[in-house]
Amino acid sequence: MNYLKSILTQIEDLTGFKDIVGASEEIASMKMRTIRNRVLLSRDLNAELTEIYREVSISYKNQIIQIMQLKKTDKARKQISSSQMSLKTGNGKHGVVYLSANSGLFSKILEKTYYEFTAYLKQHPEASPIIIGEFGKNLYSTEFPGRPFLFYPSAEGANSENAMKKITEDLAGYSSVVIFYAKFETMANQTATMLDVSGQDTINPNTSKPQLPTPATHYLFEPSLEKIILFFETEIFAGIIQQTVTESELARYASRITTLDAARENIDQQLKKTSLEKRFAIHRMMNKKQTEAITGISLWKLT
Repeated sequence: MNYLKSILTQIEDLTGFKDIVGASEEIASMKMRTIRNRVLLSRDLNAELTEIYREVSISYKNQIIQIMQLKKTDKARKQISSSQMSLKTGNGKHGVVYLSANSGLFSKILEKTYYEFTAYLKQHPEASPIIIGEFGKNLYSTEFPGRPFLFYPSAEGANSENAMKKITEDLAGYSSVVIFYAKFETMANQTATMLDVSGQDTINPNTSKPQLPTPATHYLFEPSLEKIILFFETEIFAGIIQQTVTESELARYASRITTLDAARENIDQQLKKTSLEKRFAIHRMMNKKQTEAITGISLWKLT
């Protein structure tokens, strides 16, 4: 009897877990549907703006290099400092951002993105780590105790706009910014992605002259290249940051739905197994009662 009671308690617990998982999955689906169309519609625009920003930055740097090559004097090269290679001087720091979340249940995509983030930091020890979300904070603090980093909570709901504005303003102060985030591909597939938000290309230190790729498209700048790139580095920068955060949020919700769906299937399998055990327990109990009844009748006849 006690065994049957434990099985019934287990079935009740599993049913409760299934209801919680189903509700969580429905909430994640609602949130994902809210932002999915917006993200997918603006993704191509954001990618084009990022590419144009990169090419405009390269064009500006190439103009500086042409001036250096024309003058061909050490004095002229000194006049054009490395900070002038980009109009976005900032604080002289290279910010590396990891977009995580405040909670788990996102499959393995956040861990994969984190490993890409830490691998990049090991290759660029001069970079300043910036983590958004409690999940990333816990991972980084555990792996690198005592190592300093800049942290921002991942705000949702009414406070998200103000929090996002604060993050964007702080990131705008960096000379260059790279973001590691989860990108939505399909419901079953999300990828760890790196985005160079500032559009900066590293100059090869082994060459005497800076080597920069040639932009794929030739641009005519009006009113001037300087004013256009300044516009990109202020207005467009904030838009790219916002799009990347929303893109990461979409991927997280898709990953959560996949994880919860797998959890629901596991609970269903466990419920089937426990229900079968319940039937066996009931049959054993009935057999025991029948045996006891037959034994009682036999003893009564003997007396």
